[in-house]
Amino acid sequence: METILQIIIRISIGSALFYAFYALLLRKTTFFKLNRLYLLAAIVLPVLFALFPLQYTVWVEGKTPVQAEDWAELFKSTTTVPNDQLLATDNGFSWSSVLIAIYCTGLFLLALRLLIQSIKPIRLILTNKKGKSGNYSIVENRHFSVPFSFFNHIFIHPEYHKQEDLDVILAHEEVHIRERHWIDLLVIELFTLVFWFNPISWLLEQAIKQNHEYLADQGVLSRGQSPARYQLLLVNQLMGMQVLGLSNNLNFALGPTRLNMMKKQKTSRKQLLRFGLLFPVVAGLLFAFAQPKYHLKQDQQSPTPINSTSLQVDNNENNIILAGTVQSEFNLPMPGASIVIQGTTIGTVAGPDGRFKLELPEGTKVFLNKEPKEKPEKIWLAVKLPNAEPMRLVASFVGYHRGLTSINDNNSEKPLVRFIMNRSLNNISTDFKEGDVPPPPPPPVPESIRRSGSDEVFVVVEEMPQYPGGQYALAKYINEKKKEIKNKEFFDGIKLSGTAVIRFTVSETGTPTNFDLWDSSGNEKVDQYAATIVKGMEDWTPGKQRGKAVPVDYAVKIEF
Repeated sequence: METILQIIIRISIGSALFYAFYALLLRKTTFFKLNRLYLLAAIVLPVLFALFPLQYTVWVEGKTPVQAEDWAELFKSTTTVPNDQLLATDNGFSWSSVLIAIYCTGLFLLALRLLIQSIKPIRLILTNKKGKSGNYSIVENRHFSVPFSFFNHIFIHPEYHKQEDLDVILAHEEVHIRERHWIDLLVIELFTLVFWFNPISWLLEQAIKQNHEYLADQGVLSRGQSPARYQLLLVNQLMGMQVLGLSNNLNFALGPTRLNMMKKQKTSRKQLLRFGLLFPVVAGLLFAFAQPKYHLKQDQQSPTPINSTSLQVDNNENNIILAGTVQSEFNLPMPGASIVIQGTTIGTVAGPDGRFKLELPEGTKVFLNKEPKEKPEKIWLAVKLPNAEPMRLVASFVGYHRGLTSINDNNSEKPLVRFIMNRSLNNISTDFKEGDVPPPPPPPVPESIRRSGSDEVFVVVEEMPQYPGGQYALAKYINEKKKEIKNKEFFDGIKLSGTAVIRFTVSETGTPTNFDLWDSSGNEKVDQYAATIVKGMEDWTPGKQRGKAVPVDYAVKIEF
C-alpha cells in the first residue's frame, strides 16, 4: 500500500537533496543558464520519481508468499462484515481528517492569494495605456512603483523613473521576457502551492527567482552598461515591494550577494565537473524510491518444443477398438468425460467407472507419438482415419485441461489408453469499460458426435459456470467495488496500489468456495480488499458435464 503521505515524503526528500546539492556546489557559480535548468529539474524529477517509481521483480516460492493456513484467518476476518456494509466509514475522530483539512485550507488560501495578485496586473493590461516594443508591450500604471515583467508585459510607473533610466530598466525586463522566465515561475508557483507546508519549496522558489535576476543582470551588463550606474539604479529601487509570485521584480534579492555576482569573474569550465556529481544523487533516489513487483514461481516447467517421433501400433484386425480410462490427477474416475478424435465427428463418453471403448472404422491406423525431451516423457495417440490426416485423440471435461495420454499395452493386442485430466484455472476478465453494451450470454452449443460403431448420435455437453448477468455483470460488480474502496481509502489519506490474483472454485451448487490468494500484490491491504471483493460475489449457475453439476476453478485479477 502506498499512501499519499509516503509520496509527499518522497518528493520532499528528493527536493531537499536537489536543493542541498545546489546550495553547496552550484549557487556561487556563474553557470546561470545551467543552474536554471538544474533548478527546474530539482522540482520535476522528485515528483516523477515518487509518482512513477522504478519496479524490480521479486520471485516468491510456492503458490503464495504466505502459507495457506495464515490466509484462512485473513479470509474469515475480511468477510465477517456484510458486503453492503463493506465501505461503512467510522464517524469518530481521525487525525488524518484533521491533517487533510489543514492542508486543504492552506492550499485554498494560497490559491486565493495567487488569484487575487494576478487579477490586478491583468486588469491593468486590459484598461491602461500600452506601448509596443519588439515582442513585448509596456504598460504604464500608477499602482505599482517597482518595475516588473508579467509574461510578455513590462509594467512601468512613469513618475518613479527618470527617462534616462528607462532604457536600462527595459533591457533588464526584456531578458526575463526573451528567456521566458515565466515558465519557471509558473512551475515553482504550482509546486509551492501543492507543497506549501514544505520549507524546501519556498527555498527553491527564492533560488529560481534569484537566478533569474542573475541572468537579467548578466544580460544588461553584456550590452556595455556601466556596472556602477546599473547598481545605483538597483539601489534606488530597494524600497519597493514584491508585486506577485508570477512576476520578475527588478529589486528582487537585492543585496550584497547579487551586487557581488555582477563583479564576479566567470567560473572556470573545469567546475562543470560538479554537475557530474549529480548522477549518484539521481541514482540514489531511483534506488530509494524503487518498488518491488512480486511474481509467483510456478512449480511446473516451461513447455518444451515438440520434437516427436512416431511409432505405429500393431493394426492387423479389420476393426480397431481402443479401450481406456479417464481419470483425474488424483486417479479418480471421471464419468461423463468426452473422448473424441479432434476435427472429426467420432467419439464416445466415459462410463460411471471412467472406462470407455472407441471402435474405429476399417483401415484406420493408430500412431503413438512421443515428446522425448519432456521429463517425464509425454505421449499421445494420433488416429489416421481412411483418406484423412492423422488427428489427436483427446478427452475433455468442463473445468479441466484436455487430458494427457499414457499407453500401457502389456504386450496386449489392444493397448489401454489412459487419460489424466488436470484441473484448469479459468481467468476472469474485468476489462469492460463503463457504458459498454453488455454482450448477450452465449447459449450452450451442443456438439453432435457420432458414436463409433453405430448410427447413434450423442451430444458433448460441457457448460461452464455462469455468473448472474454474465461476465459483464461480474466485471461491473468488481470494478464498482474497486472504485468504492479506492474512494474510501483516498479520503483516509491512502493510495492503494498493487495487483492480487484470487483463486476460487464454483462448487456443484454454484457457491464460490475454496478462496485462495494465488498471487500476492505484496501489499497486505490490497490482498485483503481483493479477497473481500471476490468473497462478496453472488452464487453462480454451476458448470455441468452432460447435465451433471461439477466444480470449476477460476482466478480473477484485482488491480488497484
